[in-house]
Order: sequence, then structure tokens, then C-alpha cells
Amino acid sequence: MTLDGGSKLKVIIKNLSATGARVEYSVRTVLPDDVLLTEPTLQIKRRARVVWRGEGVAGLRFI
Repeated sequence: MTLDGGSKLKVIIKNLSATGARVEYSVRTVLPDDVLLTEPTLQIKRRARVVWRGEGVAGLRFI
């Protein structure tokens, strides 16, 4: 996942649908409102809005 300024955050995609995804990550960080979710194996490259956040987990809605 790419954050503001081009920094990258490794995430695990736990749930994926046509409208969004649930991701988990182990690095403590504050996610910006919008991110770029990329996963080459699944051919995913989508802009997304973070709609909810938790400890090491976030819900994304594709925009």
C-alpha cells in the first residue's frame, strides 16, 4: 500500500470485494485518508479511502 508522499506500507489483504478491502499491517502508523492499494499477484492497483481504522487493521473503500 502506498501512502502520502510515496512511502510504502506492507499489508495483508484479509477481505477483498468489488467495493473495498480489509487490510492488516504490523507497523504502527497513522494512515492518511486516501491510499493506493497495490497487489501485483492479484493485479490490484486501486485508489481507496480509509473508512475505518483499528489497531493494525483498516477498512478501505475503493474510489
